[in-house]
Amino acid sequence: MAEIVSLLYQFGTNAAFLLLAALGLIVILGMMNIINLAHGEFMMLGAYAASAAVHRGLPFPLAVLLSAVAVGVFGIVLERLVVRHFYGRELGALVVTWGISLILSQGTLIAFGPFMAPIAIPGGALTVGVYSFSTYWLFLMAICVVLLAGLGWLYKATEFGLQARATMQNAAMARALGIRVERVYMITFGLGSALAGLSGALLAPTTSIAPFMGQQFVAPAFITVVVGGGASVIGGAIGSSSLLSLVETPVSFLMGSFWGSIALLVTALVLIRILPNGVSSLRLRRRTRGARG
Repeated sequence: MAEIVSLLYQFGTNAAFLLLAALGLIVILGMMNIINLAHGEFMMLGAYAASAAVHRGLPFPLAVLLSAVAVGVFGIVLERLVVRHFYGRELGALVVTWGISLILSQGTLIAFGPFMAPIAIPGGALTVGVYSFSTYWLFLMAICVVLLAGLGWLYKATEFGLQARATMQNAAMARALGIRVERVYMITFGLGSALAGLSGALLAPTTSIAPFMGQQFVAPAFITVVVGGGASVIGGAIGSSSLLSLVETPVSFLMGSFWGSIALLVTALVLIRILPNGVSSLRLRRRTRGARG
């Protein structure tokens, strides 16, 4: 029984990590087709902001919210000054966001040194048999559900969501219909940045806070988003994180975290080969078949 609970817990933590690492990237890449190579550094900024706030006496929940707002505002400013000039130029956006990532990581190293003060993991632990489980990771799992539900509501049930989806499908037509496409891009980039900052702040207690900490999130984030596909960015992220975690968890449990990571990468390669449009394309195919039937 304890082993089953441990497996379920590890599955939840792996899926939560993948989702939190990918959330900001899902919005920016999925809705704007901008490959943001500075995504990991945005998460790093969130972790730094949270650490600075906590060590100045602010409660951790408020520090997390402050980090999300701060990184979101930073993202909006960056979009207005730099990123907006590269819409429709994917290679140019790739290079400029890579440059931004270098500036942020190296600038943080120069300004704050190689490490930031850590944040103690909130909450306690639950014990089942010989296994101990952090209640904070259970909280992160719940947060993922709330964030995904919130994003689903935003893009399906609000006027902004309708405009954003129209812009994603055909920006020229959306502009002709009177949608302020530049404003949609600005808000979307700011939202993606805020989610990256929020995720970085939430994950800060679980890792070392350092200028180059964002690198550990970039690969899992891109893998999750690419395997998920663009047919449904949110549904794809849920499906890809679940599938990848479903493979990684038992392998890590039996053979160690290194082989679990290898299994995750191999699974991602196989899924991309079998489903080049991502796992979300399966849902689209079912809808198409249902409409024809």
